[in-house]
Parts: sequence; structure tokens; C-alpha cells
Amino acid sequence: MIRALIRFAVFVLVVGAIVLVGSKLFLAPDYTVTTDVLIRVPPARVWENVGDLARWPSWVRGLERFEVVKGAGREIGSVARARVEGGFRSIDFDVQIVEALPGFRLRYRIVGGPQDGVTSEILLQTAEDGRATRVRWTESHTPPGLWGHLLAAALKPAVTTQHEESLNQLKFGIERAM
Repeated sequence: MIRALIRFAVFVLVVGAIVLVGSKLFLAPDYTVTTDVLIRVPPARVWENVGDLARWPSWVRGLERFEVVKGAGREIGSVARARVEGGFRSIDFDVQIVEALPGFRLRYRIVGGPQDGVTSEILLQTAEDGRATRVRWTESHTPPGLWGHLLAAALKPAVTTQHEESLNQLKFGIERAM
């Protein structure tokens, strides 16, 4: 019985080492996700939703809870506490505005959770002679630690889907309200 346990432990260690070395050799250590959508309203109208954290629950997908806990939600330093569906369990983190250029760009930092330290950007670009807005949401992340490569590989498709669904919801909500 003890021999079988030792063999099993050695097997687990060898497989773990192979996965770890393989992930370092074959998987990117980071990910960058860029999604965009064209919304047929001027940037100022889009900014009303993007630039105000209190309005994020109306368009950001996957939120179980989201509330502004510091500031008004529209200025540098504002913080919102978030809980998102994380598969097996919920993930809690804060979203902190680090740059806000109304009608143009919002940069925010994630504090806590598996994406701690990530700074993302939502950029608004005028299109169609000011009658439309191209919204581009970019997130780059290098997960820390020994298993960072595997975490990056797992996070990229989830983040891509979440951003695409959120931007489509933003587009639908704004254009429907016209």
C-alpha cells in the first residue's frame, strides 16, 4: 500500500513538472485582449455609460454585484467593489479609475482577485463624421507566479468573451434607447 502511494506521489510530481515546463515553453506568459464595437451615437452619449462606474451594471456582463464605494464613480480615484461569476466560485475585486478623459478614454486598475494589478483601457474614437463611436476595450495582463502561463492561457478566452458580450450589450442598450 505504501509503495503504491509513493508511486502515485512520484507520478503526480512528474506530471506536474511536465505541465509546468511545457507551459513555460509553449504558452505565452501574458495575454492581451482587444475588442471593439461601432455604436451609432456620438462619443459623449457613449461616455455617459462608459465613464460612470455606477452605470457599468447596465452593460458589463457577468457581474453578480457592483457598487461604487469611493467617489462618485466618474473621477480619478473612484472605486467600485465587484463580484463576478468565476466558474466554480465568485471572484471579488475592486475597480479603481486611474485616468478619465471624458468622451475619449477611461483607464482603470483591478485590485484583488486573479487579475490584481491589471490596468485596462476603454477608448472612444469618433467615427462617421461624429455620428458614431468606435469603442475599443484593451486589457493586458502577465499573471505572476510559477503557474502564471497556465493562468494567462485560461483567462484570455474568458476575458475576450466577457468583453465582447459587454460591448455588444453597451451597443444594444444605447442604440435601443435612441
